[in-house]
Amino acid sequence: MVTDNIISFYIEVVLSISEELKMKIVEIIYILIFLMASIIYFTVGVSSFAISIFFLVAGSFILVKGSDFFVDGAVNISTKIGVSEHTIGLTIVALGTSLPELAISVLASYHNHTETAWGNVIGSNVTNLLLILGFAMIVMHIKPSRFAIKDSISMLLISFFTIFLAIDGALQFYDGFLLIFLYVTFIYMLKNRKAEKKMEKTHGKNASLFLLIGVVGVGIGGETVVNGAVNIAKYLGVKEIAIAASMVALGTSLPELITSIVAAIKKHHGIAVGNVIGSNLVNLCMVLGLSAVVRGIPINLHSIVIIFFLLTALITPVILKKKWISRVTGITFLILYVLFLLCIYMIG
Repeated sequence: MVTDNIISFYIEVVLSISEELKMKIVEIIYILIFLMASIIYFTVGVSSFAISIFFLVAGSFILVKGSDFFVDGAVNISTKIGVSEHTIGLTIVALGTSLPELAISVLASYHNHTETAWGNVIGSNVTNLLLILGFAMIVMHIKPSRFAIKDSISMLLISFFTIFLAIDGALQFYDGFLLIFLYVTFIYMLKNRKAEKKMEKTHGKNASLFLLIGVVGVGIGGETVVNGAVNIAKYLGVKEIAIAASMVALGTSLPELITSIVAAIKKHHGIAVGNVIGSNLVNLCMVLGLSAVVRGIPINLHSIVIIFFLLTALITPVILKKKWISRVTGITFLILYVLFLLCIYMIG
């Protein structure tokens, strides 16, 4: 009996060491690929089809591991400061995962690629709701926070308000400042929200470090994926608005996709839903706002992209309020996303 206990003890020790060693190996691989991708990106650039494919694959791995760090760090911070998971997902995680959108849209606006600037934002919002929330509902039964409905209504109102600002056919610099002001006001209104339940700590004192690693990971990962995907698309000869609303939007939404799926698997439902809604708010107010401040952005309100954008913003609060969160709804969202892609490539 004693021998069996000793054997069991040693098996547990070996398994735990093995698991810890496996985590260390993955982290080392992550750092190596991260450094390799960064060096190639900032020295050679995306100069060939082969390098574009490398960025697509390497960037995806960086996103997966970076998002894992990000979720763990964000959950632990929410425990320390007594804020709900949903609020953390809505703010810190949403801001972190929207870094690729911010970089792409602001740079696109600066270089006068205005279709990429607004197409990336609007396309990303559609992708966040249909593809990402859809996947999250399929992976795990999502239990949204009690704040989710209220915040999705805020997202809906800001979506329509953004279109109202562009009713003259463009977002001017003063429209951009107004959108940024709206986001600051929204964040200020969240200050009194408290945690809805007690949550387990994940990385203790290293929470901020893991969060920082996650931010850098999703930022660089998203950037390399986007550049790889866009160059592959250019080799195939596709219109700018179609690329922006699909390939670029999907690339910049990969951090949200991976982060929400990881959060859903780890049963951090507040982060999974809050991240999607928060990212859409960040995209509209901060990303599109800053892009408009840099340079006025002409927007084609008759585009099929705008129609899907308003449709998804409208149905999300209804689904959350009616609690139609299921695998069937998730599959329906994915079908709508495929329809969205078909429409933008066929109609534009």
